[in-house]
Amino acid sequence: MSLIENIFNPISSYHHKRILNYLKKLNIEIIIDVGAHKGEFLETMLNLESVKSFYAFEPQKDIFEILKKKFSDNKKITLYNYAMDKEITKKSLQINKLSMTSTLAKINDKSLYLKFKNFLTNSSSNFVNQYEVQTNTIDEIFKDFNLEKTLLKIDVEGFEMNVIKGSKMKLEKIPFILMENQFGSHYQDVNFSEIKELLNKERFKILKKFIFPTLHYQDVLFKKI
Repeated sequence: MSLIENIFNPISSYHHKRILNYLKKLNIEIIIDVGAHKGEFLETMLNLESVKSFYAFEPQKDIFEILKKKFSDNKKITLYNYAMDKEITKKSLQINKLSMTSTLAKINDKSLYLKFKNFLTNSSSNFVNQYEVQTNTIDEIFKDFNLEKTLLKIDVEGFEMNVIKGSKMKLEKIPFILMENQFGSHYQDVNFSEIKELLNKERFKILKKFIFPTLHYQDVLFKKI
């Protein structure tokens, strides 16, 4: 684990516990965790007693192995080594030294945040590796599932719109979406207002915003009305 993760994780844990306390009053029995990383969010949400099943997606090969070691014995949790997308294909995943920020999205080379992150991680470039990963869609994997009491959590570093477009059929039933909204233009062609507009058309409205303590992003909870 990197020094930055050692510093970041306790803050992240506090943030997730705030979300957990809010979710306790909602009727949620399934959590779909898209962009599970090492299970930081998942670990906290296991304390949500109403949830009967967890489905976690993480495309990074080495990070997925960490997920398996942590959670493969938990019968409530199903793990998938997929990148979620709007289509079923193969795409190039760009691996960052800070693995929680690896992405399928096109980055904005002018982003001051990304330059600062490279400085903190002692990296000369935004990515240290890239390789092809299998993509899939929410609509395909959950086509035979009843998702009427589901929270869809999306944390995919600029690839949120693709995940939503691959969920159009199941969004008819999914009542809650929790999505990361980063402050700043870190990725090309990413506009949270466009995502919000698309979700509004699917009858989702913002229920609650959880601003991360370091103020560089927020998790936004949507509810179908």
